[in-house]
Amino acid sequence: MVDIDKKLMAYFRELSPRDRRIMFENLVAEGVVDDEVKEFCERLYNDRYSDKKKPERRVDNWIYKFVYMPGLYNKRFFFRGAMKREATAILQDLHLDYAESMNETEQTLLYLEFRNAAKRYLSTCGNPHYGSRFFGLRQLSDEEKKIKACEEIWIIARGMPIAFGEEEKMKLWSNALYDELMQYDESLKPYYEAFEEGGGKLK
Repeated sequence: MVDIDKKLMAYFRELSPRDRRIMFENLVAEGVVDDEVKEFCERLYNDRYSDKKKPERRVDNWIYKFVYMPGLYNKRFFFRGAMKREATAILQDLHLDYAESMNETEQTLLYLEFRNAAKRYLSTCGNPHYGSRFFGLRQLSDEEKKIKACEEIWIIARGMPIAFGEEEKMKLWSNALYDELMQYDESLKPYYEAFEEGGGKLK
């Protein structure tokens, strides 16, 4: 990993897509980022937030992965043939199909963009309706929400790469999500390790 300017790091910690765009435009105007960083960051931003069907609309395609992948993981044994196609699409969407050919700066920027997505997802896990059960009648305690968030991050960061057979290509993704989870709540480390040992289940 390469060292990142503090102002650029603030861009990667900001969750609002709109505010991120404004921050980055200011960084470019101030000369904080060079042409290589500018081009790669803009590529990641546009690919992540653009709706290909409706270009005028803003979405977060990567957050959709966080919502979609746990369900896919739970059905992995029923759709073995489809898993390879899903792996190909997800690797492309996350820029992981060519990550090994990236230089160190690009890998660092991609890692930080992954962490931003994980931070944005984890910021939703304290919602009163997160993980609610029995048609919303049973709400999780704060501790239960954290454990559920840990379980989902393990599935997304480690379970899916294992299911895809793409642990090496998705290593940058796995490391970024784990590191962000530890910043979210370091006390979840034993749970994450337990999910790792139990293949997504607590023993």
